[in-house]
Amino acid sequence: MRSASVDTAVLRPPISPRRAFLRSLLIPGWGQTSLGRGTAGGLFVLMEGVTAAMIVKSSDDLGRAKDARADSIFQGFQVNATTGELELIDGQPVPVYLRNPITDRISARRQHLEDWIALMAFNHLFAAAEAFVAAHLYDVPARISVRPSGKGMTVAARIAW
Repeated sequence: MRSASVDTAVLRPPISPRRAFLRSLLIPGWGQTSLGRGTAGGLFVLMEGVTAAMIVKSSDDLGRAKDARADSIFQGFQVNATTGELELIDGQPVPVYLRNPITDRISARRQHLEDWIALMAFNHLFAAAEAFVAAHLYDVPARISVRPSGKGMTVAARIAW
């Protein structure tokens, strides 16, 4: 009969990779924060906030463009091309209205809204995948450093053979 030995040199993540994935899928950055990766989590939260704000703005822009369909802009009165005099109907000048040009932007504004929604969905999926990988690599020590040197930066990585 064998005795079960526990390898104490291996660090266990505070949450499983599956749980990290699901947490960051639900709320980007939650899985990273649970793994002690606050900076990475903060970046995903920041991206979530930016995309949420832009979704609200794009939705408002689309709503304004749709509301403008019922609007018109007074340009002036109709003038006879040969005489240059105002055209009259029942003694009243004939007004000329232009369609509000913002209505031409409805499809572009709808596309902007869809793009921001897609970016938010991508942020959720990317954060979840990153948390999943981070949980699997929790016991791998970070041996990468960045140092200023001369006129630039030096990136160094130590690899044990």
